[in-house]
Amino acid sequence: MFEITGNDIALLNDKDLRDLVALLCEAELRHRSLPASAVTWGGNQTAPDGGLDVRVSLPAGTPIDGFVPRAATGFQVKKPDMPRSEILAEMRPAGTVRFVIQELAAQAGAYIIVSATGSTADGALANRRKAMADAVEDIAQRDELVLDFYDRGRVATWVRGHPGLIPWVRTRIGKSLSAWQPYGQWAQAPAGSDDSYLVDDALRIQTSSAENGDGVAALTGLERIRDLLGQPGKVVRLVGLSGVGKTRFVQALFDPAIGARSLDPSLAVYADMADTPDPQRLRPRHLAERAGGGRLCDDHQHR
Repeated sequence: MFEITGNDIALLNDKDLRDLVALLCEAELRHRSLPASAVTWGGNQTAPDGGLDVRVSLPAGTPIDGFVPRAATGFQVKKPDMPRSEILAEMRPAGTVRFVIQELAAQAGAYIIVSATGSTADGALANRRKAMADAVEDIAQRDELVLDFYDRGRVATWVRGHPGLIPWVRTRIGKSLSAWQPYGQWAQAPAGSDDSYLVDDALRIQTSSAENGDGVAALTGLERIRDLLGQPGKVVRLVGLSGVGKTRFVQALFDPAIGARSLDPSLAVYADMADTPDPQRLRPRHLAERAGGGRLCDDHQHR
């Protein structure tokens, strides 16, 4: 279930590929406790974009590495493969390096081309990187600019680092698994109703700690659970009668608008056993073993 390959990435359309890169950038920043608001993208995929589809703009000097290698990183996302001739045409329209690339160089940033169709061996990847380097050979501060090319295989590797996005990809390419969902409106509020999470101090959460007496306020309990699940290997079991709001509470754990230290939604995978998910054998323990990290189990039963 939690496998994704380059062939799957190749099935994404232009818009979904761009959205995926943006979601991956947000996930990378959340993983480092950096603001996801530093990621910007949008508009029509085929509209003129000035040379960038997704941009990460963190304060200068912010330490970051990996798939988002610099505090200022721009992504140009392309569905087709990008051989040398296409790379040069993309980076140097009318024979001049795009302004946004020069801007990234001045910021000691990074410029990355993402291709869903391309699948490059070492030699082909080296040729594409060389084409990118050749494209900027005549600009100032070219040595300060990180250049890279992500083919479909590298994008798949990136996705596997954020397992909550795997169901998202599978849904977009028509390979979804029954009843398994990425982060979303799990509580299924009635159409037209206000789905805002209401923080009410009268609502109490009972814990196993004797010192909590009559329990803790919902927001306090929510933040404690966030802190626990933010630690590798920690487990939380949420127990209560059906209809008291457990699923909506779990959904709120990932909502940055509620309380502090929200969990990363790119790590969330959800299934209601009443919906007979396929495969049913993938119980919470097996899910956690495959995906890693903390675990949360929502039980519809009496405590």
